Amino acid sequence: MNKKQRLLIVAIFMFMVLSLSLTTSQTYAYWAEPIQTPETVESIGVVSTGEWDQVFPYDPSFNEYVAGDLVSYNGNIYEARNGWANILTPGSGWFWTFGWTRL
Repeated sequence: MNKKQRLLIVAIFMFMVLSLSLTTSQTYAYWAEPIQTPETVESIGVVSTGEWDQVFPYDPSFNEYVAGDLVSYNGNIYEARNGWANILTPGSGWFWTFGWTRL
């Protein structure tokens, strides 16, 4: 073997050792709340994951807003009151309150 091949083999070996030293052998997971299980052995535990609310910018070309959707428009957050909020722009005009609620 010449000097370049030995250097390449040593470099590959060092890279493998370094990459193995950066991995962990164990992972840890935890629940934010305790798991509630019934007293029977044959039951399945119940884990509460909560609810997520996302607020997206209001898009007048999007016509699929449904009751409960949250949008931001002109610095305010609005919630759709019904399925026909699509035709109303939140916060503009006198009748926008029929489709939106300012939060």
